[in-house]
Formats: sequence, structure tokens, C-alpha cells
Amino acid sequence: MKQIFSGNSLSKRLFMGLLTCLAVGHIASAQDLTKPTVVSSLTDNGITTTTYSNGQVVKTVADGYYLDSAFYKNSNVLRSTKAKQYWKITDRIGIAIPICRDGEDKTLFLTPGGYNSLSVNHFWGKIGLGLMGGYQNFNVSDDYKGVDGQISKNAKMLGISPSALKYDTQGNYEDFYLLIGPAVALPIGKKFNIDIDLKGGLFNSSAARFGAVTAGALGADQLVFRTSPSASKNQLGGFLSVDFLYNITKKWAVGLNAQGFITSTPYTVTGGDVTPTSTRVLTREYTRTHGGINFGLALSHTFGEKIGNTIYSLLPPPPAPVICAIPTLQGENGMMYDNGSTTIPSFRWKSTSATPENEEYIYKLYKADGSGTPIYQQTTKNTNLNLPANVALVNGDDCSFYYYTVQSSVEGKCLSEAIAASFGYKSKPVPQNIVPTKPVEDQYIFKIFGGSSATRYFGGTEGYRPRRKATYAKPADAVVVAKPKKRLVPRRKKSAAGVTTYSTTINYENVATNPKIKWPSDLPLPKNPSIYEYEVQRLNAGDCKPTGQVAKYKFYIDPKNPTDIRIIPDKPRKK
Repeated sequence: MKQIFSGNSLSKRLFMGLLTCLAVGHIASAQDLTKPTVVSSLTDNGITTTTYSNGQVVKTVADGYYLDSAFYKNSNVLRSTKAKQYWKITDRIGIAIPICRDGEDKTLFLTPGGYNSLSVNHFWGKIGLGLMGGYQNFNVSDDYKGVDGQISKNAKMLGISPSALKYDTQGNYEDFYLLIGPAVALPIGKKFNIDIDLKGGLFNSSAARFGAVTAGALGADQLVFRTSPSASKNQLGGFLSVDFLYNITKKWAVGLNAQGFITSTPYTVTGGDVTPTSTRVLTREYTRTHGGINFGLALSHTFGEKIGNTIYSLLPPPPAPVICAIPTLQGENGMMYDNGSTTIPSFRWKSTSATPENEEYIYKLYKADGSGTPIYQQTTKNTNLNLPANVALVNGDDCSFYYYTVQSSVEGKCLSEAIAASFGYKSKPVPQNIVPTKPVEDQYIFKIFGGSSATRYFGGTEGYRPRRKATYAKPADAVVVAKPKKRLVPRRKKSAAGVTTYSTTINYENVATNPKIKWPSDLPLPKNPSIYEYEVQRLNAGDCKPTGQVAKYKFYIDPKNPTDIRIIPDKPRKK
């Protein structure tokens, strides 16, 4: 008896089922457009709680202000929300593609077929748990009749002509499965969702059936080779399904589906060990890895939805914050006691709090050595404190400095900023031998300017003769005529008689204690008799800055007699 499985009729049934689900989804979407109605309204302590048919809870205060998210952040209303719960059923249909390990494809010669799966998951928020059941089948290629198939190999081994072979009944590969596992629903915006199902469980697999016989003795058929399903069909397997869905309504979504699965398939082989010397036909069982990927369409529907209840709790007003006020110190700050003093300082302060009876004060004493560790500490409710006798303050020959801080505290709930003051003990005086100092001598800065040649002033020197004699010779009668002209227009700033050139260049500058003129020993003498200008200024004893001019005049010097320095008067000599 030959069995024939029509793949076309199965595909038609699946396609019609998908269209029916879509039609039902559009009819149900009309119900989602209705406005939710008020289920209950309750007013308590000035807050009205309204519950709507879709599960939404809205609270309003007496003045009509809605308690939105901004209100929760700035008030004493506590809001907590439970996770949304719902059921989702998803139907998937498409093409099933087998994937086998190398070398196993030619054992069953499988080709792509079809699949249809149905899953039901219950979600708590984005995480769910549910079941998946389905069916998939794979076709058998005609390649099993080719030269690579075991039928052709057996026929050749037995010496049977390929034309004498009669191929046996053929049946496709089939999988039925029932799985359980978690699911994840991830929303992408308002219209798209990604659903991921990871399931594991039981696969019921029937291997493909095909074979061949030849005419035998007495009209009976002789088996050449046959593959058929095993009796132990139930095996464990895993399934991963990913749906990319578009929400056409609030409860219906349609999209694409991709699946991957893996399991193992047992099957039996009859005639796999035929040899030329033995025509015995033995039956053996094998197991092969079976897996594949599926691609198709998905249609999902949510129902039994329970919107998470929003719970509001009115909290009591927060207690008034405890504030610690900074105390004010009273008494001397920076007090210095003499060396050897036995006075122990006392410390006083005043509270600035409105409730000083609730305060206590923390006093800390430090030595000003940079350690930052208090040498004494006390907590008291009084506003004054005397150091106990066992607190030894360093009071030797060196200076000793201390500082202290005072802070207020209320019931141990707060601590004010610290206010600080200092005191110290002077060091022991060190005797000093006072040595009388000599009076400071006045100091002067003097400058020598110029260096003009002078050939005739003060008569020159003996034995000196000018190089140009004709320049200085005058007739006797010309002297009488020249004198009245000089008296009519006096020129006080003109160079002295016999001075040919004059310069204002500073030739020498030094500091001395004697303001009288003297030719410096480290200044070279001029080659010819010359006239120089001499300027003297007194220096301040504190910072050695000039305080004023003492003298300024011109003088004449002859290099042959440098000790005979002659001062030139401001007014010309009368002859």
C-alpha cells in the first residue's frame, strides 16, 4: 500500500488559518478604542482616588491638582507600582530548512519543508514563562535513487540492473514537539516589539521512509535496501524563536519570525551490510544529529491583561531639621602671658541658639605645632571652662603657642562649625651686650665732567709753549680796541680765556667722605693743562641715595703739577 503526503494541502490550511487570525484581530481592535470608565471614586483626607476600567489610578488633591511625577518628587506622597501581567499567544508559520553535520545529509536526503508552531506565555512585565508546541516536516530528495545512495550501491554489489529495481513507499521526515521555557518581550517604541522564546523539551521525530526491491523467486519481492523510522521516536531537544512584531492594535501584532532548533533522530536501516558472498538482509538502528532553521510570519494576541496597580501612601510630615548654631567666644583672643607666669587661662563663650538648654559644647585644645591632634578635649553643657591641673602647658624658655575650638551639638544629631581662638606664653628674654657704635661719617658722591684744553688760564706753566703761536699773538693797538666790545656784551657762560674745547662727559664718579676736591689716583692725568667741572652731592645714611647738591664748580689742573688744583670762579676776573 502506497502512502502519499501532499505538501500543498498542508500549506493551504496554514495560510487560511493565518488569514482567519488577522480578521479576528481587526474585529477585536474596535473594542480597544472605547474610553475607559470610572470604576470607583474615594475621597480621604482631602485626596480623591479615582480608579478606571483599564486599571489606571489617578489621585487629585482638594484644589484639583493632579499628583503627577513632579508632585511625587516635591511632596510626601509615596508611589509604588506592581508589574503589568498578561497572556500572549503567538502562531508562527513558514519554511523549515534542515541543517545536518557533514556526511549525514546523504543518509536521509532531506530538503526544506514547512513548519507551524504555537506558543502561550504568561508575562510579568517583560519576563514570561510558557509552552510551545508545533509541527514541522522535511521532504526527501530523489537523490536517494542516484549512484551515491545505498540502493544503487547494494544493486551493484548484488549484480542487479538498475532498471530491475522497484522503489518502495516514500514518507517525509516529521517532527512533533512540546516544549517549556522562559520568554522575554522587549518593546521598541510604541509600535514595535521583539519577543524571544527559549524552550526545551520533547521531540517526537519520524525519520524518512524510502527503499527498493527487485523481483525474486516464485514471484516474491527481494529487498535491496530500506530506511524507516525507529521505534524510539521521543528525544530531547531545544528551540529558540525570535519574533519581530508590529502592533496593529493594542492586543494584536503581526511580524516576522526566525527559529533555530536542535535534537537527535533515531532511524533503522535494512540491507546496509549486503556483500557479494552473503545476501542476508540485516536491520540496524542508527542515531543522527538533527537541526535546522525556520523563517516565516508570526501573529500574536494578548489577553487577560492586568495593568499594574499604583499604590499611593500618605507619609507623615518630616520632622523639623535639627540645626546647631555656632557659639560666640568671649574674652581675650591672642593673649600672650609673660615667661614664667603661672596663670592658667579660662575660656568663655555664649550660645546663639534659640534653645540653648538643648545644647552641649565640645571644647578641644591644640598645641600650635602642626600636629592637628588635641591635647585636651571635654564635652560640657556650661558656657565656661577652666583647664584641670593635670593639663600641663609648656612654659619653658621658648615661646609656647596654643589654640582651641568650641562647637555646639544638639542631641548628637548635628554639629556646628568650629570657632577658634589662640593664646601663648612669651619666651625667656636673652641678655644682650650692647657695643657702642661709632658715629656714621657723612658720605658724598662726586663726579668729574669735561676735560677742556686750557693754554693760558692762570698764565699757564713755565716752559709750556702752545703749538700755534700765531693764533694767540695780538698787536698792541688792537688790545685797546677789543676791550670796550667785551664789556658791552658780557658772556658769562663762555669758556674761560685760553679754553679751546669743553665737554660734559662724565669722566669719573666715586663715593668719598671728604667733599674737598682732589684728583683721583685711579684717573689718568690729561696730557695738557685742562679745565674740568666738579660736582658733589651728599648721600643719605639709610639708603645711600643723593639728598642734595653740596658744590659744583670748575677747576684747572696742570699735568706737570697735579697737586696745584685751582678753582675757576663763576665771574670772570677783572684786569
